[in-house]
Amino acid sequence: MQMKRLMITLPAGLFLIFGMMACKKENVQPDESTGVVITDSVAMAFRPANYTFYSLKEGKVLPLSDSATTKWDIAFKFSSIIINGGASGPGNAGVIVKRDGQYESVTSAPETGYAQDTTAARLAINSTFGSPDAWYIYEPVSHAFGPVAGLYFILRTADNHYAKMEVTQVRYHIQPGASYPDSLIYKFRYTYQPDGSRDLSTQ
Repeated sequence: MQMKRLMITLPAGLFLIFGMMACKKENVQPDESTGVVITDSVAMAFRPANYTFYSLKEGKVLPLSDSATTKWDIAFKFSSIIINGGASGPGNAGVIVKRDGQYESVTSAPETGYAQDTTAARLAINSTFGSPDAWYIYEPVSHAFGPVAGLYFILRTADNHYAKMEVTQVRYHIQPGASYPDSLIYKFRYTYQPDGSRDLSTQ
């Protein structure tokens, strides 16, 4: 198995102007016979006008022009996370939200049980501030913002492949004296299975 590592370090303001920017990828070819482990960071402006669309298969951010296609699997907009299925896109993506802290132990994706976004307000990954089922915790005074401990996602992608993903950190940048951050950086890891099976083992 090969490890592919990616990083976005572009100024978040570019996302307001251009919508999306592609990740810079190292020239590493994944091993197509097993799960591909990917670590990535996605930067975005604070409360951007559009979602930042991400392809698990390609391991990169896609342009806004691909938002109505099945090329993307998951997208981020401030605290909201959508998947490419149901009300949010033409794909067949679905998600199982797990809170058991067993990310490393997941070696196979379930066959059923995947939820989809039903409306813009009823997302499969709950991002409602203050909800006990929200995927994140936010502290308004300090602006501390991050994933619930032990939470991760098992994903069926837009084109019926499988992956597991964990948001490991959400960093923000705030100007001195400002009341709100001007950018967020999501850091996450995931294992994607390119052969279409539900095997998520990395050995």
